[in-house]
Amino acid sequence: MKLSIILALLLFGFLFNPINVFSQGCSDAGLCSFNMVEHDSTGTDEMHYTLGLSNTIGVGDESVLINSTGVEFGANFSDFGIVAKIPFTLTSGTLGQTNGLGDLTVLLSSKLYSEENLSLSVAGGVKMATNKADLRNEDDLSMPMVYQTSNGTNDVIFLLAANIDDWVVSTGLQIPLNRNENSFIENSALVEPIPGFSDEYYLNWKNYQSSKNFKRGSDVMLKIEKYFNVQNDLKLMAGILPVYRLVESIYEDYKVNDITIMNSDGLTLNIIAGLNYKVTEKHTFGLNIGFPVVTREIRADGLTRAMVANVDFKFEL
Repeated sequence: MKLSIILALLLFGFLFNPINVFSQGCSDAGLCSFNMVEHDSTGTDEMHYTLGLSNTIGVGDESVLINSTGVEFGANFSDFGIVAKIPFTLTSGTLGQTNGLGDLTVLLSSKLYSEENLSLSVAGGVKMATNKADLRNEDDLSMPMVYQTSNGTNDVIFLLAANIDDWVVSTGLQIPLNRNENSFIENSALVEPIPGFSDEYYLNWKNYQSSKNFKRGSDVMLKIEKYFNVQNDLKLMAGILPVYRLVESIYEDYKVNDITIMNSDGLTLNIIAGLNYKVTEKHTFGLNIGFPVVTREIRADGLTRAMVANVDFKFEL
């Protein structure tokens, strides 16, 4: 009972305590949030299935509130596993509101090597867009990337992880294969408001980065995690998560010219922490948080977040 109260207080504090720091928010949920420990293969010839439910709350550019509720399904057999997950996202900010499905991520994993204190696993898969990142607000006006529920791109993802005693070291690469069809252009080139725009929309419009037909650069990440076994059913984690944007992003201006966004590449370094509590033999509860100590100078992809908290529940079927 005491542990349940502590978990509830931690959850309340992480979700509802406003913290004025920002991070890249990783490249997307596909690359950084995939946990190679949780999705490790079973090592048996029996098929195991899991169902997961999660919720993530964050604050993006210009204090846009972003809430994502996700569903995840996994299957493990011997040295192989598969996981698929998709969120439903709601956003609300100074330009209005949007909601819709987020990107579908499907990953296949395999254990390459395993002994008592060392294992090596690899995973690969895709992140598939559920829309073209062209959602508009309730007044049918264009919305920047921070309001989009999908990145609007189809990406490939590769991951490699090593489990060494209580340490997990993983690295990954995420490559977008196309540019999206977002239509937002900020108003610095315009002298007069466009007819039909509300006064509030026009006043706040200039605060957002242009993202029309946005082309996002590829990301590479390294995640180093240390796990602490507090009790047989409770495990804590602390680690670092650097993400490096390899090339600068590009958008299309109102003259249909490609514009490179200077200083939109580079490093974001996050500190991460979490806990995993085994409620029963078939039910687990997880809580993860992260905050940045280094960020890229320009983040036009809508992935900037205030300190993010994620809770999840997993059930073995």
